Amino acid sequence: MQQQPRLPLWFLAANWVLVVAAFATGVHLGRARASELPEPQRTALEIVYHEVLASYIEPVDEHELVERAIAGMVDGLDDYSRYIPPTGVAGFDESSSGNYSGVGAVITELGDEVVVHFPFEDSPAERAGLLPGDVILAVDDEVVDTAEERRDIAALVRGRAATRVRLSIRRGDEERTLIVTRGDVQRACVKWAHYLDAELGLGYVYLADFHPTATAQLSGAIRSLEAERALRGLVLDLRFDGGGSLDQCLEIARLFLSGGVIATQHRRSGGDEVYEATPGGARWPDLPLVLLVNEQSASASEVLAGALQDHGRAVVVGARTHGKGYVNTVYSWKDQDFRLKLTTGSYRTPSGRNIERNHATGGNPADPENGGIAPDVAAPVDDATNSRLYRSLHEIPVPERYAAAFARLAARHGLDVPSPPRTADDPQLAAALEQLRGAPR
Repeated sequence: MQQQPRLPLWFLAANWVLVVAAFATGVHLGRARASELPEPQRTALEIVYHEVLASYIEPVDEHELVERAIAGMVDGLDDYSRYIPPTGVAGFDESSSGNYSGVGAVITELGDEVVVHFPFEDSPAERAGLLPGDVILAVDDEVVDTAEERRDIAALVRGRAATRVRLSIRRGDEERTLIVTRGDVQRACVKWAHYLDAELGLGYVYLADFHPTATAQLSGAIRSLEAERALRGLVLDLRFDGGGSLDQCLEIARLFLSGGVIATQHRRSGGDEVYEATPGGARWPDLPLVLLVNEQSASASEVLAGALQDHGRAVVVGARTHGKGYVNTVYSWKDQDFRLKLTTGSYRTPSGRNIERNHATGGNPADPENGGIAPDVAAPVDDATNSRLYRSLHEIPVPERYAAAFARLAARHGLDVPSPPRTADDPQLAAALEQLRGAPR
């Protein structure tokens, strides 16, 4: 038996339509340029919204319906624009800044136990005395004894900065309690600073993203290499770096460029904005430089690579980059709990190249030759190698003071010990080092 619906329910799937219901219920993105909702869509949307609530086969939460509607309006614009609902803001902010409030330690489920791998340097966990191999028995006197609790241990120990969490642990045969005062923890976005060829003074640093502390972290890593011995060349690895802060990208470019345009931003309203290096302001204007990139190097990584490539300041090695040349602005309002990430412009390299693979000049996103930054030296790898390199690069380095203790823990549980990339099992890194060895010094 079929019943003729008063309005077709497939209309619900048209997210671009439903979204306006959000405005009909009073959610207003208040800008002077915003116009009234157009008719007849406004009336249709109100009808559909109420009809879904009244007639859909299952009860629908009105707030969830509106959240989905707003997301539908924004998410359908392009690959990058997003509506971040209040429930997703904390995760979004952490992803964007690399900063969170918690204890600052690597803690995972191993078998039927929750085990501390190691605390981060100068973290609340380190200050409280947490050590590799400690088994967490309870959090705030709540025993951790289910598979779900073991998997969610990171969420259980997190909380606002300056609050305290009580950890019951077992260390060897002894049980004890530690009180950890949570604090702000900054994830490292610069890792694996070491020498690939100590004799020639050729160093390596991996930049995982462009968090707000990226320039300071990168400068510190390079200075630490210089403190060991004379640094005569550097491989800066941007593989799997999806970007981040434009300001950090520009500041990093200024470390190596002594002048000239870094990038130009085009906006809908016209009025291009040109970003330039500071004349004479570069910290390492002549240091031989090789950039490593791959298909997942995107956004700020591509802006940096394009600038250094166009100026002949670095040799780019690896694979053609992702091709994200759009500018995203994150909007927030003091009386609203959500965020709006919206595409508001596009980048050009100093020579005028459009990085975006979806740009309106007829580019085909499926065409590997469209968009992105093409390497000066191609070094392709297969998918299996790419996956292995991703896992290796994104491991968290073990602080030196915990290296021996963690090595024993790893041997006991069959864990891999994080280690810096090496040319022997990284063909792209080997190609980068070859270029650096041939660079004039």
